[in-house]
Amino acid sequence: ATPMEQAASLALRNSLGISATSRVVVYLGLLAPYQGTDLLLEAASIMINEWGMSDVHFVVMGFPGVDSYRSQADRLGLNGRVVFPGRVPYADAPRFLAIGDVAVAPKLSATEGAGKIGNYMAMALPVVAFDTPISHEYLGHLGVYAEKGNSRSLASRLREALDNPVRYREVGRLLRQQCAADLSWETAIDRIEAVYERALARRAGKRAPDM
Repeated sequence: ATPMEQAASLALRNSLGISATSRVVVYLGLLAPYQGTDLLLEAASIMINEWGMSDVHFVVMGFPGVDSYRSQADRLGLNGRVVFPGRVPYADAPRFLAIGDVAVAPKLSATEGAGKIGNYMAMALPVVAFDTPISHEYLGHLGVYAEKGNSRSLASRLREALDNPVRYREVGRLLRQQCAADLSWETAIDRIEAVYERALARRAGKRAPDM
């Protein structure tokens, strides 16, 4: 990051009540049980209250139900350690994700898409996700996988990523490379063109005997 980007990240951290030395887990997406929001807060409670990881902050961005999840965080004793900025405009998402050390994708659905993972990858963030087919489709061998639906497993994998920053910064860098190769518009256009070319070739091949 450039000095200007670092200054912007520090200013955003300060505005959210997060110190420059804190380690930050970021989440960006809908807030709902099927998205794993409840399990994420349970994992945060395990890490902060049970394991004493008092320097860890969670920035949980999204909607709806912000007030109810903020109340759940308070009941779990997470006051001041979990921040809910609410709906973040898409254009501002990179600025918010840039303050993270680790991203989390605790969605429970085995088939529904997980576009947030692509956003995390583009920001060179290591990603902790539940072990589902869609997570593997995005992350492959570079994902940090927790047992699906298990908040303690999620906490353990988040701790692993946070406690090994050098290793997982490299994982994030590789995920960004993978994102550029597999998820960019240029790659998508190339693949669409290839599909059309194959379809046209098949049509031409079928028509050839009639000519």
